[in-house]
Amino acid sequence: MNKQETKELFINPYYAINISPDLISKHELMVTKEKWIEVNSRLIDELGKEEWLKQLLAVLESKKHDKQ
Repeated sequence: MNKQETKELFINPYYAINISPDLISKHELMVTKEKWIEVNSRLIDELGKEEWLKQLLAVLESKKHDKQ
């Protein structure tokens, strides 16, 4: 996994929270909420707020993450 793919994984809240079953299928969490917050706090510092939000939206809109 390259650096960008790692950022995308950690930016995506799918991997840290259970989303309403009406919106997505049940899945195993890959990271804790605490770890998600810790990593994303660092990413916001590294990328800047605006770029982080752009990447978050891109990840959330990405078809490759739909119902994995």
